[in-house]
Amino acid sequence: MTGIGYFLRKERLYILLLVFIILMNVLMGISDEDKGKTGKAIDFSLEKKKEGIEDIFLKREEMEKVLRQKKPLAMLFSLASLLVLAILSLGIVIDVILASLKMSKKTLDIQTHKVKVVRWNVLDVSRVVILFLFFGYMVILIESALIGTFPILKNDNFRMMLNSSILDVLGVIFVIYFTVVQYKEDLVSLGLSIKNFFKNVFYGMAGYIATVPVLIGVLAVIVLIIHLTKYVPEKQPVVELFLKEENAPFLVYSSVFAAVVGPFIEELFFRGFMYNAFKKYIGIFWATIFTAGIFAALHTNIVGFLPIMILGITLAYLYEKTGTLVSSITVHIIHNLSMVFLIFLIKQVKA
Repeated sequence: MTGIGYFLRKERLYILLLVFIILMNVLMGISDEDKGKTGKAIDFSLEKKKEGIEDIFLKREEMEKVLRQKKPLAMLFSLASLLVLAILSLGIVIDVILASLKMSKKTLDIQTHKVKVVRWNVLDVSRVVILFLFFGYMVILIESALIGTFPILKNDNFRMMLNSSILDVLGVIFVIYFTVVQYKEDLVSLGLSIKNFFKNVFYGMAGYIATVPVLIGVLAVIVLIIHLTKYVPEKQPVVELFLKEENAPFLVYSSVFAAVVGPFIEELFFRGFMYNAFKKYIGIFWATIFTAGIFAALHTNIVGFLPIMILGITLAYLYEKTGTLVSSITVHIIHNLSMVFLIFLIKQVKA
């Protein structure tokens, strides 16, 4: 009992913040339920579902029509298709080589920095998550209070990117505090090392190419299941942002944030901070699976969960093998850049 009492006293701040987060979730749940009773939430969901079904049936027909009318766009599609085919072929070759090494019981030695056991722990990860969620709600409350003074806050896309920017900066501050300030660790302990930088970038590129055949195979199965079950996946907010937003400076900022800044910050937290903490208690394999699962759950809906989890496994594997975040950040940036490019390509078709 003394131990529990000591823990409660020591962690009372985070316990209070957690209570606040739970209360906010309950209040938001009640608010959503009230909207449902008025019929607004139901109508909105049906509207989205109808739009999604319409998109699926008209997608191919619309695309063929647009490509016939826009020759430069058709050429760009052809080049993109050839690039994907080349990457897929090269990925299969790399996978065969890796499988051969595995079968011959040879180890893949690409380590450029030795990974050491870190001093922070799972409780510190929980503290950062609680702080992150608390400030996330605080940002929402502040925006609600200022929405009358600053009408731009009524723009959902602007508010989403503003929130993401603020919270990502805070996330970095929290991670640095618990590692560098509290435990006196250096940034290398988080995987932030430029030793053999270009070699690690190459490893990241090769790792992503090797993962592409697996991702495409899994996506093909998922598309088949969706087709057979007639399931209509929900659209992701960030995809909607890029498809519907027309403000050029805002699109540039959103693209840079999504493709470069976001991957750096996410790798710092998920691989450098969270993975290292859990690895001490559950080992490399289960830490990889757990952090990849959390990573996927926070990034997408049920349809994209498995592909993103596979990507998360690749990211953790490369970090563990190389000893730095450079390779995993490279993979993350390449993937996000590819997704942003694909979305803009789709946007041109719909234009």
